[in-house]
This record gives sequence, C-alpha cells and structure tokens, in this order.
Amino acid sequence: MSNFDDNPYAVTNATDDYGFNNQTPVHVPDYLVASILVTMFCCQPLGIAAIVYSALASGEKSTGNYAKAMSYAKNAKTCMIIGVAGVALIYLCLIGFVILSAIMENMH
Repeated sequence: MSNFDDNPYAVTNATDDYGFNNQTPVHVPDYLVASILVTMFCCQPLGIAAIVYSALASGEKSTGNYAKAMSYAKNAKTCMIIGVAGVALIYLCLIGFVILSAIMENMH
C-alpha cells in the first residue's frame, strides 16, 4: 500500500464526483463580436442589451449551464436582429422620403 492510499485529501476521480462525465460540451455561440458591431454601427440601446446577453451566455457556458447559455445567446441574437432591421428600415424610409421629395420638387 502506498502513501497515497492513506491520504484523505487525495482525489481519485474528480470528474465522477461532480458528474462532469455525463455532460457533453455544447457549442453555444455568444455573439459578443457581433453585438459590439451592432452597438457601434446600428443601434446602441439594443446593441448594449445584446452585449449584456452575450456576456451572460459566455458566463453560463463556462459554468456548464448550457440550457441557460443557449437562452441568453438567443436573446442576444434577437436584440441584434431587431437593431439591424430597425436601422435598415429607418434608412430605407429616409431614402424614400428623399426620392419622394425630389420627385415632388420636379413636379412644380
């Protein structure tokens, strides 16, 4: 018998004690870079919300709570999509108003 067998602090199989063998890592995108780009170029309020959700997703992914991480990642993606679509809609409306005003000016 070796000295390690008598050691009460020796860790024999730490992965089994905490159940990590039963979990398979899941790829959870955190969308952090995309959230920062949306904040910089499109919509700051929704971009900031997307950054917060991205950070939460990253934190939950690092702790192994993949279901919660996926939920936060989905919220980040939704905020980004709404921010980009909203800004695109505003730009399209502005371009439409400029074209319409040019047409109306030429009619007089």
